[in-house]
Amino acid sequence: MITSLTVLAGCTSDKASETTSPAATTPAASTSATPATPAPSTLPEVKLTFYYPSNPPGKDQALVNDEINKYVKSKINATVDLKPLSFDEYDPKLNTIMASGEAFDVAWGSKYWLLSYQPNIDKGALLELTDTMINKYASEARKNIPDKFWPDMKATDGKVYGFPVYQIAAKTKSLVIQKQYADKYKLDVNSIKTYKDLEPFLKSIKDNEKDVIPFGMAQNSWGLYTDPNLVAADGLAVAYKKDDKTYTSITKIQQLQNKKDFFTTMHNWSKAGYINEDAPLLKNITDLKKKGKVAVSLEFTTKPGGEVDEMANNGNNAVIYVPISDSYFTGVASAMQVISKTSKNPERALMFINLLNTDKVLYNLISNGIEGKHYTKKDDKYIEPIKDSGYAPNVDWVFGNQFNAYLKGAQTADVWDKTIKLNESAMVPVSYGFDVNRDSIKSEVANVTAVDNEFQVALETGAVDPADQLQKYIDKLKAAGQDKIDAETTKQWQAFLKAKGL
Repeated sequence: MITSLTVLAGCTSDKASETTSPAATTPAASTSATPATPAPSTLPEVKLTFYYPSNPPGKDQALVNDEINKYVKSKINATVDLKPLSFDEYDPKLNTIMASGEAFDVAWGSKYWLLSYQPNIDKGALLELTDTMINKYASEARKNIPDKFWPDMKATDGKVYGFPVYQIAAKTKSLVIQKQYADKYKLDVNSIKTYKDLEPFLKSIKDNEKDVIPFGMAQNSWGLYTDPNLVAADGLAVAYKKDDKTYTSITKIQQLQNKKDFFTTMHNWSKAGYINEDAPLLKNITDLKKKGKVAVSLEFTTKPGGEVDEMANNGNNAVIYVPISDSYFTGVASAMQVISKTSKNPERALMFINLLNTDKVLYNLISNGIEGKHYTKKDDKYIEPIKDSGYAPNVDWVFGNQFNAYLKGAQTADVWDKTIKLNESAMVPVSYGFDVNRDSIKSEVANVTAVDNEFQVALETGAVDPADQLQKYIDKLKAAGQDKIDAETTKQWQAFLKAKGL
């Protein structure tokens, strides 16, 4: 996904990047002392609010919320009003709430996606989490985060404004293919290395499966393109060629020009009926996939055992992952919990965040619901969700440390060990840890974002002809200030490289 300062493609590591260490096999403890958490009886009762993105949780949301409140009250003498929002309404709703000054306590955020980290820090919307606060109210959760990951949480001012949801810290872009169709049309998944390799399979689906969408896309699910010669992964502020030891940044406009053939292919696929017609207008791809009629879609964070969640998102049809990019290290800031500057009880909010990320009972209650009503427990590790039970948000990665989760379905018993190993083995780009200070280019970034909104999704989903639209897009980007953004990015990038001795 190309934004004004980030791009989506494969990435790799090189010798120069080996100085940045990937994940540890076991979480490293904080070097600070661990004060005792205040006893619930010594705390006045408070009510917290928690906003987070979710699939429709079900009719038993209030029932589960009540059970959560009983548990949280016994731990920190607080109740919490859970406020799940759909993915497409999350950012607009939170932006409205923050702009109005409405008080709330905890929200889910991310580095570059929903409730994006630095822009909301710049707005003054998020509370700084000082070392003193964390050591006093969230020391247990902090111990579970390897120290080598923690710098990823630092904003451009060097301060921390969120607490990471510890899970997979590596990304691999993959195709998600319904197994029934792969089997039926004898798809050799090992032969698929790029998007073009998928075309014969999509044609088979279009010709033979009347009610099935060969390739599903939406406003929150596009970015099929990868360039194996670039280090240009989602969440990285610059792109450079793998074999370029000067790490010269490739501008956004250069990347768009290099994608002309890709945009043409997408347009041809759209005309052939391989891509859903409403792709540039559809807000949430899950709304489409849940019908079970999408043969192929995209997943941007392929993780061990993730096929179980994807199965639930594909009408309970089995799926297979087909990686089309390198695995790359992204750190822990892709998912986090933040505290609003308007919170009237920030200390208790941080205690609640600590519970979400350390307490297995609370984590599995909010993720899976009530035992016996929403799931059955098969043994100490595995549960079986009850179909149509009334509670199934299916967003475990939102709520807290995923290593506290029960296992489901086809997940192997060693899934968390595999996740840690993937965190360790993922390639670390030189640009990991680099971010752009936007103070001098704020207006240009806003203008470019408006241009992106006009052209980007339409081109990526094949809805428009690049022969007509690509140059218009580039011209408008230049008029909006893209060259100034690129110049400032390059300046800061060169300073970053110099500081690293590169």
